[in-house]
Amino acid sequence: MQAVRFAAGLENDSGTLPTKPADIINLSLGGSGSGPIEASLFKQVHEMGIMIVAAAGNDNSASPSYPASYDNVVSVSALDFNSTRAPYSNYGSKVDIEAPGGDMTRDNNRDGEGDGILSTVVENSNGRKNAGFSYYQGTSMAAPHVAGMFALMKSIHPDLSSTDITTLLQSGSLTNDIGTVGRDDFYGYGAANALKAVKAA
Repeated sequence: MQAVRFAAGLENDSGTLPTKPADIINLSLGGSGSGPIEASLFKQVHEMGIMIVAAAGNDNSASPSYPASYDNVVSVSALDFNSTRAPYSNYGSKVDIEAPGGDMTRDNNRDGEGDGILSTVVENSNGRKNAGFSYYQGTSMAAPHVAGMFALMKSIHPDLSSTDITTLLQSGSLTNDIGTVGRDDFYGYGAANALKAVKAA
């Protein structure tokens, strides 16, 4: 919560503030715990115009995971290589949008690697830290895709508010509708489509 406060330019325990508050906050983390102090903070940050994006969770469960399940947070579930819900991805009434999250148990593109999301990493070998790449899976891989899409939208239209983006999301202007027509508990409002999002912005 202190990190969110800092990113939003609110008073926090570090006693410091960023030069400019964030436009989008990505939270690739979560769990079952929730509370009114967190809910109040996310509401406040949303009302400041800042988008908050969070991973829906990797338990193949409809049970709420937080912070993704708070009302003012965009909950992102994961798609596999074939653009269907990844088998581990959480689902349910709080899911808003789907994005690529990978599935390391499959190799549907036949490249000899599990179908994960290629990610930058710091490799620590023999006490030396080196930049590298590795494949991962999870809703924590999916959420940054959506945060990045929102950042593209803000680059085109800097005055877009969190309410504007939420309205566009709910109208289907940012996604490809998959699953049941309209919003559903497996795919939310659909799969993130960056081109549609930029055009909408």
